[in-house]
Amino acid sequence: MASPKLDPDYFDDHRIKVQEFAGQVAFGGYHRLFTRLKIEGRENLPPEGPLVIVGNHRSFYDPPLFQTSTNRKMVYFAKQELWNFKPLGWLLTWLGAIPVNRNKPEISRIKFLRQMMKRGWSIGMFIEGTRCKIPGKLGRPNLGPAYFAKVTGSPILPIGFINTDKRFGPVTVRIGKVMQGSDDLEKTTWEIMEALSALTGYEISERVLAKDGGETGKETGKEELPQLTAGTEK
Repeated sequence: MASPKLDPDYFDDHRIKVQEFAGQVAFGGYHRLFTRLKIEGRENLPPEGPLVIVGNHRSFYDPPLFQTSTNRKMVYFAKQELWNFKPLGWLLTWLGAIPVNRNKPEISRIKFLRQMMKRGWSIGMFIEGTRCKIPGKLGRPNLGPAYFAKVTGSPILPIGFINTDKRFGPVTVRIGKVMQGSDDLEKTTWEIMEALSALTGYEISERVLAKDGGETGKETGKEELPQLTAGTEK
């Protein structure tokens, strides 16, 4: 299965069932059996509507936990290099992930995301954009989640992943309270980071962004996204 086209019809009832199987049965079952998975804060989940669901990133196995903990249908953005390894690219496509160039994203991704969110799909993103391997710390954040919340008008749901980098856990997923974004992307980004720190107990090591946000359409005349933060890395 090749890298998917930006086709909303691909995200159909079958894709929902695939995500439910992966999140609730396969990965959910694994975590409940081997890592003593504990999910807290489900009362903070809105009953319906699309969300920008934002987590910290500790492990390659984090992405399915978005679905395990929220049971929402969602689109994942992952760095396009992951599709270079065909078996992984097939799996990501099957689960409903979309490749994105994090250094120079395309406006087509925004248009596609708006279309999907109008259909009720949420987006799952990691604010650090890559796994943080420093014990007890959060990595440097990117502006992507704050930007997507702004352009779609969707609320932000922070989710803290704890001990997912430990083979046998115990793993805890804590769902925070819904937040509203703003036009100030940096302000929103640090509010998300503070929420994630409170949820996980991990410290914000330094108030420095992973990269400066991209400028809008400076060379091409087209709107571009700031540095994104979606997928995991191999």
